[in-house]
Amino acid sequence: MLAACLLASVLCAIVILDYSGYPFAPYELWILEYHLRNQDLAGALLLALIALLAWLPAGRQRALAFVDAVSRHPRLVAAAAFVALCLGTLFVEFDHPIAQDEYAALLQSRIFAAGSLTGVFPPELIGRLIPPLYMNSFVYGSFETGQIASAYWPGFALLLTPFTLVNASWACNALLASLALLLMARIAVALSGVPQAGGWAMLLALASPAFTGMALTYFSMTAHLLLNLAFVWLLIERSARRLLLAGLVGSFALILHNPVPHALFALPWIVWIALQPGARRNLLLLGAGYAPIALGIGFGWALLLSHIQGATLHGLVPHTGEPADRILNFLWDWHVKLRTALAGPGDDVLATRAAELVRLWTWAVPGLPLLAAAGWWLARRDPRAFVLGLSLLATMAGYLFVGFNQGHGWGARYLHPAWGTLPILAALAVVRADSLDRCARLGGYVASLAVLSLVFATALRAAQINEYVASHLAQRPPAPREGRHVVFIRIERGNYTASLVQNDPFLRNRVWYLISSGADKNAQLMRDKFPGARREFADRRGEVWRVE
Repeated sequence: MLAACLLASVLCAIVILDYSGYPFAPYELWILEYHLRNQDLAGALLLALIALLAWLPAGRQRALAFVDAVSRHPRLVAAAAFVALCLGTLFVEFDHPIAQDEYAALLQSRIFAAGSLTGVFPPELIGRLIPPLYMNSFVYGSFETGQIASAYWPGFALLLTPFTLVNASWACNALLASLALLLMARIAVALSGVPQAGGWAMLLALASPAFTGMALTYFSMTAHLLLNLAFVWLLIERSARRLLLAGLVGSFALILHNPVPHALFALPWIVWIALQPGARRNLLLLGAGYAPIALGIGFGWALLLSHIQGATLHGLVPHTGEPADRILNFLWDWHVKLRTALAGPGDDVLATRAAELVRLWTWAVPGLPLLAAAGWWLARRDPRAFVLGLSLLATMAGYLFVGFNQGHGWGARYLHPAWGTLPILAALAVVRADSLDRCARLGGYVASLAVLSLVFATALRAAQINEYVASHLAQRPPAPREGRHVVFIRIERGNYTASLVQNDPFLRNRVWYLISSGADKNAQLMRDKFPGARREFADRRGEVWRVE
């Protein structure tokens, strides 16, 4: 396994250098290339060093004792992880949604927390409060009514809402990740019959920065991961009640932000059920669980967004205000978006997916994907473990037809909804290999890998995340801590400064962030909107105006 880890690190470095255009400096606009060069080269090197250090026999017994402790106290470990992840969200990620995907979910949760379906901006400021590049891609906005809403389906925003109500939105993904740890442990034990498998699964997940790093964000991927694990947990011991509940969990997973991640993950399980005795009854039960939430909220949200969008799209149907016309316009808009997204598995897409597989490797415990593949093979006669592995492969295969790369996000974001399969299958590999004489030392080596990764890989990735978020926020003009202010942000597409234009959905915050249109136009806007306002600060990043 040591040789495989070292070889993989070398291959990862080659792919990174090739994909990011070495020796030329990566441009931040191409964010995947930027992160690969600036973060993952160091990550690949560190993983190679960890693989070498773990080969030393010193410390293996203590590492194995740590695995035993995790196995005996899963709830305590999950609780400790929750606290650590909350602190990480606040102090590593600065509780800031970097990407517009994150901001859209947080924005919508604040709308729901206010007891509304839509927020309201002044119609005349919509073009300043929502960057045109992001309009109707991340946030829908009406220039007529000022109504705004997230462009994504609202499931994750609904999960965020209770936390937003108590001003603790930063705790949502931390809690979901902690619950996911417990589910990974339970599934691993159920599939292996070995209590210690739960400890292995939890430790391998906690020691992988992809899992912990994504839990610091406002991306919906941790929620996808949790609900997909819950879906699996309900189906591994099949009954009528569990089938119905699995459908309910799956239906909510479909509307978390878009239906693709869960649909790809669930497909192998649905096919497996269809091939078993009693398929018609079981599929009807599963479908009965899926239908109410997926159809009710999914199509209801489409109707709401079509109402906000309002205007005619591409001359297809004049907007008459009739629900049918609004839905048709909305569906046409999504048809255009899907045609753009679905590029097919060409050379560029294959190169992008290969680069994302590099992040899958470099943001995990060294060798975790390799261990998972071994666990899948060793447990292949158990159809539940076999189908679990197929869920990851189906997710990988599905994204071969997506032309976009993952952009922002820690680890392999598009694969994260299925990421929970890796520590579970890897745990199966360890507990089964330990029963074979020729693999008796594997457990000690993997335990050392996990403990070293928990300490050193977590520290490296936390520093990288913190540095990137801090440098991103430094592009925003500083707002004073007291008084009401309007901050104009100069848009530089290559540096994602448009993503810094984030506001409360009802503009209740004391600082408003607007797009800068140049000093003269900014001054004119302030005279018209806030007579008596004065400019207090200006530099290349933008301007700060005091309005009281």
